[in-house]
Amino acid sequence: MAITKQLTNAQGVVYDHHRINSVIIDAQDNLFATVSSYISADRATDRPVDRFSWQINTPITTGLVATAETLLVSDPTCKLFGGTVTSDVILSDLNKAKAKKKAEIASCRDVEMYADKTTSLGVFGSTESDNNKLSLVIQVTQIAAAAGQPAECGYKTVDGVYSIYTLSQLEQIVLEIAAQVIPLYEKESLLVAQVESATTIEEVESIIWS
Repeated sequence: MAITKQLTNAQGVVYDHHRINSVIIDAQDNLFATVSSYISADRATDRPVDRFSWQINTPITTGLVATAETLLVSDPTCKLFGGTVTSDVILSDLNKAKAKKKAEIASCRDVEMYADKTTSLGVFGSTESDNNKLSLVIQVTQIAAAAGQPAECGYKTVDGVYSIYTLSQLEQIVLEIAAQVIPLYEKESLLVAQVESATTIEEVESIIWS
């Protein structure tokens, strides 16, 4: 079973579906329900957007998870108060295959997206850390330019060669990297659409990132 109630976290993410993972009994026989929350009911393709633990007051007996669900939605001090206890979503074999394939596609996208990128000004790293550093370098250079100072800053290629680049050169590096990354998202979108429209497991498994 699961609990349905629309909530919004601190980042503004709206989520609706909550599941009790376990009921924990501490050394003093206090009971705590551990809960994970999801954006959609399909937990196979959705990562938890929230987790929390809530103390429940009920005798230790069998069926504690089902009891805890009822107690959470009836406790005015719990954020799940007023929610609805609903049946779990049971994925078909086809939907499981689709979820697995979409995760596989995303993984292949990441491999190419975070690989080193060759530009007209050199080969540069393209991990999230690299991109954050490049963004910071550009911001620093823009601030220098606004202050009437030389619009240039040092940056390294993947082989560790440190060079001074102008603001326009740094922006060119970003544009050339982006030109190699954006098509990966477009490719992922097309492949995911094929997965969604597939009607058999064999059809799903035939879809590959190449």
